Formats: sequence, structure tokens, C-alpha cells
Amino acid sequence: MKKKTMSPARASLLRWGVLGVLTVVVLGCLGTAVGLVYAHTSDGGPIERVQTLADPPSDPRLAREQVLGDARDFVAAFNTYGPDLLTEDGTMPDYAALSEEMTSRFGTVFDKNVGYAEQTVAQLQVRREAEVYAVGVASADDDSAEVLVAGVAKFSYPNPKKKGSWVDFDPERFRYQVSLVRQHGEWLVDDLDDLDDDLPSFAQSGGGEEGLPGQLPSDQAPQGDSADSGQSGKGKR
Repeated sequence: MKKKTMSPARASLLRWGVLGVLTVVVLGCLGTAVGLVYAHTSDGGPIERVQTLADPPSDPRLAREQVLGDARDFVAAFNTYGPDLLTEDGTMPDYAALSEEMTSRFGTVFDKNVGYAEQTVAQLQVRREAEVYAVGVASADDDSAEVLVAGVAKFSYPNPKKKGSWVDFDPERFRYQVSLVRQHGEWLVDDLDDLDDDLPSFAQSGGGEEGLPGQLPSDQAPQGDSADSGQSGKGKR
């Protein structure tokens, strides 16, 4: 008996039909698998995981290190000034530029006091240098932080008996509480408080003729032969 053969056109149509059915089955299986993975994946599933890789959340450890570093650098710069910063007009523009690292509230008070530091340096050639020994976060959240900074500041002045040499006061230890706030993604210093002087914080004091924290008042500056005494004189705020 002669076997019937399928025409080429019909065979091709059958193959395409089978391929279409298999495609539908494969796509259905993939959809089911994706649904199961999404349902059993924490943090919202693979889509959110991919989005997280593109825009990772902030690392609290990095934020903490940023706050610590900013507070350390600010205190060191805030307590370091001298004749090398003076310009021909008797001002210290590089030191005054620290206001850019402050909030408007703190910067306004700082600007009122920079002149006293400039006057002391210009008249007495006094210099002050600070070294930070320890820094730690007292409290912090997303938009504010309180940082404790401890170190030593040194006052010195030109030796009237030996050109090119300096006479040092006794080192002055300090402990500051630095208040920082985050504004437009940047940490700015909002206040500075000397924890050992029993006075209001620097921003709360509003400034005045007593000058910057730790500044050596002119009435305590050594003169003449007394320069060899080396006695310490702690500034007022």
C-alpha cells in the first residue's frame, strides 16, 4: 500500500505551528519563574535590587567619618593663625574664609570677631597653632551632629632679644563641642563651644570685643624683657 506524503507547504506550516506553541510554553515558564523570584526576594525583588545598584543608599559609616573629619579640620584651622596669614592691609583673608564652612548664623558672629584676631596678630605678631588629639561623635542624625574635639593650642611671639626665634607660652588644652548641620548636602559648622570656660557657646555669645576663642588679649601680651618669662596667657571669648 502506498504511503501518503505530506506536501512541503503543509509540513512547513506544521513546523511553524509547533514552534509557536513551544515559544508560548517557554515564555509562560519564564514568566512564572520571574514571578516566583520576585515574590520570594526581600527588599522588593530584583527590579529594586538593580535600582539599588544604580543608586546605592548612603553608608552611615562614611557619613560618620565625614563629620569627624570636617570637625577635626575646622577646629585645627579655627585655632591656627599668625603673621604668615597677614596681607599688606593688615587682614587675614585666608583665615576669614573659614566663614564659608559655617552656617550664616555662625558666620555672622565669626565675621564680627575676625578683626580682633587680625589686630592682635598685626600689632603683636602673635601666632597660634593647634593640634587635634582626639575627636568623637557625641550624637548624630541625618541632618545634624555634635562632635567633641580635644587638642592643644600653642601661642608664641617673636623673641625681642633674638631675631628669627619665638617664645612660647605654655600649651593650652582645649575641649570643644562642634555643632554641625547638613545644608544642601554639605556639612556646615553651626556653633563652637569651649567646654571648659563656663561661658556661652561662640555663636550664642554674639561676638564682642573679647575676640575669638583662645585669642590672646593685648593686655596680657608680654612686652620688653618680660618676653623671657614664658608665662601663659589664656585668651577670652
